Order: sequence, then C-alpha cells, then structure tokens
Amino acid sequence: MGRINGENVAGAAFLVFSGLFLAASMVNPVIASVRVVFYVLVAAGIALLFLGYRTYRHEQQVAVIE
Repeated sequence: MGRINGENVAGAAFLVFSGLFLAASMVNPVIASVRVVFYVLVAAGIALLFLGYRTYRHEQQVAVIE
C-alpha cells in the first residue's frame, strides 16, 4: 500500500480525465477542436505516474541507508 502516493493519484486522475475528454471529442466536434490539449494531459499524467514511482524508490533507498 506504500506505493500509492500523491503523484500516482494525480497521474491516474489526469489519465482518466483526458480519456473521458478524448471519448467526448469523438462525439462533439467543438471538443474535438482542442484535442491536442488532451494529449498534453495524457503526457502530464504519464509524467506524474513516473514521478510517483521515482519518489517511492527514492524514499525506499533513503530508509535503507539510514
């Protein structure tokens, strides 16, 4: 349970949020006009998940060293 931190939650939320908007952009042409923004949200979500993984590993290494 220790692997879940704020960065992982935020990254997952960004991915779900952008997935919903990408699905909506397939239906609504107005939302489809800003589709590039949703891909930026996907990239931010992946980056936050990676940051959460790195933060977890760093916290584990510091605990072992001390």
